[in-house]
Amino acid sequence: MTKPSRGIFALAGALALSACTVFPIPEAPRLMELAPPAEREVFDTPRPAALRVDTPLASDPLDSTRVLVKPTPYEFQALPGARWRDSIPVVLRDYLIQEFRQSGGFTSVMTDSSPATAGLTLVTELTGFHAETHADGTTVVIHLHTELMENRSRKSLCVLDQREEALAASAKLDDLMSAFSRAASALSKDITRWSRHCLADA
Repeated sequence: MTKPSRGIFALAGALALSACTVFPIPEAPRLMELAPPAEREVFDTPRPAALRVDTPLASDPLDSTRVLVKPTPYEFQALPGARWRDSIPVVLRDYLIQEFRQSGGFTSVMTDSSPATAGLTLVTELTGFHAETHADGTTVVIHLHTELMENRSRKSLCVLDQREEALAASAKLDDLMSAFSRAASALSKDITRWSRHCLADA
């Protein structure tokens, strides 16, 4: 290789290295999580059953880590600079499991990745986990279709279609997270009570 060629490559390399410092490094997104409920309902006696909580079924964009807002009924937008710590279905599944465990509603509660056997499965479908903006404010919506299934017979024991809403103080991220957490807390408590009542009736 000739000396001029070496010089050209050296100059190009220096320019490439210097170019790396010209553009600002984008800030890492904030990783968001649902806050634990301020109060938990604790049952005196657990139902004598092992419950498996499946990860909710969801389609895009709900099956993602994006923090979603609907400015109109036909459009989803993702808030910039923030995302959930995991996909939305996993975040909600983990929240439900913690509510079931802390409430003492069942003898045993496990995730769908557990190798242990369970007599019951909570099967869910997530169709709403977003904020809706209106002229009079911003509301967080969580919509979950739930079935409690007996694993041995594959029989559906009870069905619940639950839509929970919580008004946000503003459209700012921290206020949205507070509203998401309140809606998730109310939803998980309702599902825990409903599951216990379903098993008692069955």
